[in-house]
Amino acid sequence: MKKKMFSYDREHQKGKFIRHFIFGAEDGLISTLGFLSGIAGAQLSKFTIVIAGISEVFAAALSMGIGTYLSTKSQTELMHRNVEIEESHIKKYPKMERREIEEIYIKKGFKGKELKKIVDKICSNKEILLREMMTSELGILPGKYENPVKSAMVMFFTFFILALIPLFPYLIFPVSTAIVTSITLTVLTLFLVGAVKTRLTNRPWFTSGLEMLIFGLIAAIITYYIGEFISTIY
Repeated sequence: MKKKMFSYDREHQKGKFIRHFIFGAEDGLISTLGFLSGIAGAQLSKFTIVIAGISEVFAAALSMGIGTYLSTKSQTELMHRNVEIEESHIKKYPKMERREIEEIYIKKGFKGKELKKIVDKICSNKEILLREMMTSELGILPGKYENPVKSAMVMFFTFFILALIPLFPYLIFPVSTAIVTSITLTVLTLFLVGAVKTRLTNRPWFTSGLEMLIFGLIAAIITYYIGEFISTIY
């Protein structure tokens, strides 16, 4: 029974992976663009910008991957623990669990013989009862658990690869040209990511893409002038 309960649902995993992909892509693009624009605005050398950029991309991608792994693992462990507690209650306090099921179905509008028939059916099978309590009381869908390792890998590689887009122009162009090229490539990619995101949000693709583009531009402009201002002080 437990093996089925705690399996990773493939379709559910796809949805979660898409979420991690979108989050990693947006964060990788915007945070790296902002970072590079800031140190470029500080009038640092091309070598310093590239070294700092590479270090920031790797460190941030690693941090995002580890953070995703730990948070996903903790969430899954918490769900397992809650289910174990519920299983224990079913064994030790069957009458109490029956009353809880009755209350759940009374709230759904059932009563009388119909209510009794449903409750009898659920309580006659411990697996069905556990699934019902998981869904109705704990808000946990059986089998809908994320794989922490896969989630972390999706986050790490998405962040890392997409974060290279703002950095790439600084590898081949002078700083003055690289700034403009980096911003252009990044905001265009952000527009595409925003448009792709509508597969999940069901929003108009152009509006979502434009929103991401604007956020990227704002991040680049603000951090550039912050870097420029700091460079005048020091």
